Amino acid sequence: MKFYRILFLSGASYVVATPAHAGIETLIAGAIQGFLLSSTAIAATATGAIATIAANVIVGGALLGLSMLAQPKMPGAVKPAEAKSTFETGESSVIEGLGRVRVGGLKVFGNTDGDTRWRLVVRLHGPIDAVEQYFVGGREVTLDPNGDVVTPPWSRKGSSWLNWQDKRGFGDETAWPDLIEAFPSLWTADHQVRGVAQSLLTYRNPGMAKPKYLSLYQGGVPDTEQIQRASVIYDPRIGMAAWTENGILCAAHVLRRDPAFTFERFDWDKIAAQADKADVLVATLTGTEKRARIGGMWAWEGARAETMKSMLDSIGVEIRLSDAGKIWFELIDDEPEPEIAFHVEDGYKIAWASGPEAVERPNVCRLKYYSSERNYDIAEIDLTGIAWANIESEIDRYGEKVLDLELPFCPSASQAQRIARRLFAKARGETGSLVTNMVGLAAWGALYGTVELPDLGDIELVRLSSPRCDDANGSVEIPFAVCPVLDPWNPATDEAPAPDAIPDLDYETDLDAPAAPSSAVQLTNEDGSKTFRVNYVITGDDHDDIEANYRVYYDGNPSAWFPMSEEEDHARASVDLSGAIYDARVRIFDEDDEASLFSDLLHGAIAASTDPCRAPELDEDTIVNGAFAAGTPATIIISAVPREYRVHSMRFQRRIQPAGGAWSAWSTLATNTAAMNEINLFADSVPAATGVGALIEWQLQSLLLDGTPGTALVSTATILA
Repeated sequence: MKFYRILFLSGASYVVATPAHAGIETLIAGAIQGFLLSSTAIAATATGAIATIAANVIVGGALLGLSMLAQPKMPGAVKPAEAKSTFETGESSVIEGLGRVRVGGLKVFGNTDGDTRWRLVVRLHGPIDAVEQYFVGGREVTLDPNGDVVTPPWSRKGSSWLNWQDKRGFGDETAWPDLIEAFPSLWTADHQVRGVAQSLLTYRNPGMAKPKYLSLYQGGVPDTEQIQRASVIYDPRIGMAAWTENGILCAAHVLRRDPAFTFERFDWDKIAAQADKADVLVATLTGTEKRARIGGMWAWEGARAETMKSMLDSIGVEIRLSDAGKIWFELIDDEPEPEIAFHVEDGYKIAWASGPEAVERPNVCRLKYYSSERNYDIAEIDLTGIAWANIESEIDRYGEKVLDLELPFCPSASQAQRIARRLFAKARGETGSLVTNMVGLAAWGALYGTVELPDLGDIELVRLSSPRCDDANGSVEIPFAVCPVLDPWNPATDEAPAPDAIPDLDYETDLDAPAAPSSAVQLTNEDGSKTFRVNYVITGDDHDDIEANYRVYYDGNPSAWFPMSEEEDHARASVDLSGAIYDARVRIFDEDDEASLFSDLLHGAIAASTDPCRAPELDEDTIVNGAFAAGTPATIIISAVPREYRVHSMRFQRRIQPAGGAWSAWSTLATNTAAMNEINLFADSVPAATGVGALIEWQLQSLLLDGTPGTALVSTATILA
């Protein structure tokens, strides 16, 4: 019987008003005990979230689906192509994300009032850290803070045809008010769907007879996906849970999902030390990166051994036991430190195997990994021309003998190749065994040692297997594999490039992507409010609309993309990003709401420009030195337009020179907040009483954020007799 079917049957009458932990141990512990012993799963007695959700998603007596998603009967590593889809089922395994993932979801509820459609999609076991990108029908979209999708064709004046609300699954979720209001007989306050990262999609109908309907729904209601920073993980270095890609910490997290592996069974000091090693930057073909990262999704229903082996291989670590019998994880070095040494005088016997015959041993390595470059799918790295992966002398003589390696939790092409080189060499390596007296039990718990070869005197570094004791004969047998001798990793020769990054496969466009934005600046307005402004130049294809986005980095991780208010050559957002690291991008749409690809990114730190602005330009409505008559005031009306995105405000000043006298100091008449290409009006009048023959000068300047004035636009007048 499947795990979740048990949970549903045992939890169907378990009401949400009951505390999440209450009674669950006695309720389902016996039913799932056999499953827990044979698969990787969280202890239901530890969280209670599963049984709570099982009760919460029962609507009208029918199972709408589980709280977390995965295709039924999934193995430990979830296939990314399946996890990115959106599907419906009454029975499903829990899946959890590690690192950064792209995920669709399980539709647990969907209904319509005849016009608007609602869909509740659960994505991953929560809590997750954040959502970085959103996709509708395979196309990336941007959301307003209220959840409205502002990317065409979904955007509309003052609203959107699609609203997208998220919950990150912290366990304190309440029922969706929109569903309660729309379907009071189906969705009640008891339907809380707690502990799950989930999305409520509200699809609005423009009218089936309108062309807009086809542009939105010609293929039905489109599915949605997210790129998420998934599970938050306990980090002993800070004493709390936080999002991380650290392979060591994530391996401990996954193993703890099994109820047999309680917190006290881990050596957290050793784990912290190894986590620091995993964060050390190493050289790659394109720069540097942390040594051991993880990414991907795994099904709780999958086999524990299969899941952990895939993860450990993808990270490049081994499970160890401390002297106190506690669990920790150790990174595998290309040349590991021996923990024990065997010498000829120890009186052992040795059996040696030279490794696979040349006609059998692998001479070509093929490698796949979890590739962000290929839209978070399993992708193969082209290792053509990489010497360690292609033993040409053996290929020419014996033909290709391929070793296929797949690292489904490795998110880096560089990391995957460093690990694959060692695994490939190991598969070609030699093995043997030692037979010692009972002294050989000293190797218990050790993984690496040295063995001295009789007669030759050579010292070999070996990877030890567990000793096998023969009490009757008083002997201990220790199988081993010879560690390959590897040269220091040289990215320039040992590493192939990652696969080329691709846009979403179902996204096609005939519009050329615009150039990357040219610059950005943070402005402080006269009233103290803040404006972030991005400048760009759109050339080439005719376009009907422009979309500009920005995102900000926190602790090195990007936020989701945020919308901006676009003009033809700049966009702005009412936000203070002073000192932040940002990305900005832009794309165009034609009259049919078909989009170009996004431009390349403008990436940098937010700062204000210190170069003065050029003079404003006069608008055609400007009146300078209006029709004066003797004894009347000297009057000016200026309609001016700043032509630089860096402008923060415009300052209007005046000075007077009495007949035969000296110029007065400049007097500021007005300072108005300004924006590029926006018309600003200024007016002034100097009475005739100032004196016949007096000269008047007015100047208008664009000011930067720090008040630096630009070139002045100057006008003059004279008081007439």
